[in-house]
Amino acid sequence: MKKLNACIFMVIAVFALTFGGCSGGSSKNVLATIDKEDRIALKDFNNRISKLPKRYQEAINKNKKAFLDELIVDNLLYREAMRKKLYRDKDVNDVIEEAKKKILIARLLQDEVENKVNVSDDEVKAYYEANPDKFTTPEVRRASHILVKTEDQARDILVELTNGRNFEDLARARSIDPSANIGGDIGYFTRGQLIPDFEDACFNMEVGEISKIVKTKFGYHIIKLTEKKPPSLKSLPEVRDAIEQSIKRIKKKMAFNDYVTTLKEKSRIWINNKLIDSISETAETPKKD
Repeated sequence: MKKLNACIFMVIAVFALTFGGCSGGSSKNVLATIDKEDRIALKDFNNRISKLPKRYQEAINKNKKAFLDELIVDNLLYREAMRKKLYRDKDVNDVIEEAKKKILIARLLQDEVENKVNVSDDEVKAYYEANPDKFTTPEVRRASHILVKTEDQARDILVELTNGRNFEDLARARSIDPSANIGGDIGYFTRGQLIPDFEDACFNMEVGEISKIVKTKFGYHIIKLTEKKPPSLKSLPEVRDAIEQSIKRIKKKMAFNDYVTTLKEKSRIWINNKLIDSISETAETPKKD
């Protein structure tokens, strides 16, 4: 419920005051009325939800009654604010004007920048072929180990392994590491995930090989490399969406800069550098005690 309330709070912030006075159809298609004046019609209710980001829609669809209650509360608060004539307050109008400016700017950029940016299949392919390192998974290795407290214990284990004892059985019986109950298996890892001495030993072994004694801050290890996977390049279909979004971000930034440059070139802009510099100098000068 907390998650839903957080989502609803954001929804109300975006769509505040939009449901007051909703009308439409017979009473069977009306979800709620307030004092027989303001209506929240089913069509408007569903339409508002459909315009929200997917993550908010999912939360709201799980509890539409809670969302409807929030809208009713919002409507009541709005009506009370209007009754108190808070729309005449200067601070309120300043905030409304600032919000209006931001909304209009967002719509302008949507029309003039975002909606004009497209990414072709050829661009995606070219980006993929030019940046293979970005889509290559690193080498992955897997190992098991036996951890003991002393070097003598580690030597004894090496002797037992040389005499044919099973590594996993020895790990279960002798290792003090939590991985002992699964035969010492520590799973998959890449460079940079483990402590250096342990990791260096693993990346200098072949599959099936058992290491010499490796000392770390945890104790003494006997390591067995059980698997390794070489670096691999992800296929284009796997990364297509990510590439498209990356290209779009670049194009949007370029389009935005070009658009702003065009607007500046069309306008006469004068900046009082002397004044702005003096303001900056004042801000940088530390106050004396």
